[in-house]
Amino acid sequence: MNISLNPSITLRQVLHFVVAAETGTMSEAARRLHMAPSAISMSIAELERIVGAQLCIKRKSKGLTLTSTGIVVFRQARQLLDLADEIASLSKRDRTDIRGPLTVGCYMPLGPTIIPPMLADFADQCPHVEVDFIEGYHEDLQDRLLNGSIDAAFVYDMDISPALKTAPLLSVEPYILLPEDHPLREAGVVSLKDVAASPLIFFDAPPISTRILDMYRDAGLTPDIRHRSRSYATVRSLVASGRGVAVLFQQPMLDAPYEELKVVLKPISERRVHTRAPATVSLAWTRSMRLNARAQAWVDVAVERFGSPNFEAGL
Repeated sequence: MNISLNPSITLRQVLHFVVAAETGTMSEAARRLHMAPSAISMSIAELERIVGAQLCIKRKSKGLTLTSTGIVVFRQARQLLDLADEIASLSKRDRTDIRGPLTVGCYMPLGPTIIPPMLADFADQCPHVEVDFIEGYHEDLQDRLLNGSIDAAFVYDMDISPALKTAPLLSVEPYILLPEDHPLREAGVVSLKDVAASPLIFFDAPPISTRILDMYRDAGLTPDIRHRSRSYATVRSLVASGRGVAVLFQQPMLDAPYEELKVVLKPISERRVHTRAPATVSLAWTRSMRLNARAQAWVDVAVERFGSPNFEAGL
């Protein structure tokens, strides 16, 4: 069924269904839309009557689960809302006029340095857009983009699905994290060969983990991996306790200076191999759906905040 061709369906019903599906519960949808949960439920029930099929299953412990028909309707409903939003914003050039919900994603380790300033800048420019964000890892975020549960996501521009489009924002360089009593603590820069004899505390989350292994391979080395973790804080703590060294890219925001955390941060001499592109933080979204006004504003603000002044988000 193509819901955009049915005159009995209202945008209000479509909006209520989409927000409920995205948030996972009637109560959260009601909170975001400033309505009573019963009103949301009645709106979705009317949409189900028009469609002639159940769109979602309500379970107290698990929230809303979309049926197979609900998944199809959800995708069409998102497109319908995006088109309506685009029509409504044709005459609006001021970002302060943009309204509605926006759900974005962020690669977990990037969250502390990307999300706070981004939310602050976006709130200044788009005060009527209610932003929710989801942290996750590479494959999970790509899956969420492709199934339409998030509008855009901050990711590393490596191993990206061809179904996604990206806006490059900034390049990041690798560095080595040493325990404070390491013999190389006074060195200006450190190479992988310098720490080849030290066990590696491996940040094990693609695509960064893949890039770290590539760096060792390019240097003709095989890392001695002692521990693996997907948490920057855990990696940092293991290094501080003298369990090994770490190679990282994104420098996390810390709750204390590095010296108090008993680690030393060193630039790495093998920063780039000429045959490999630099590690780039990008904003990604699906190619199959045109960005709505809220998502386009998010991309534009991100490029203004972090990216090249010559980059055009719409290309």
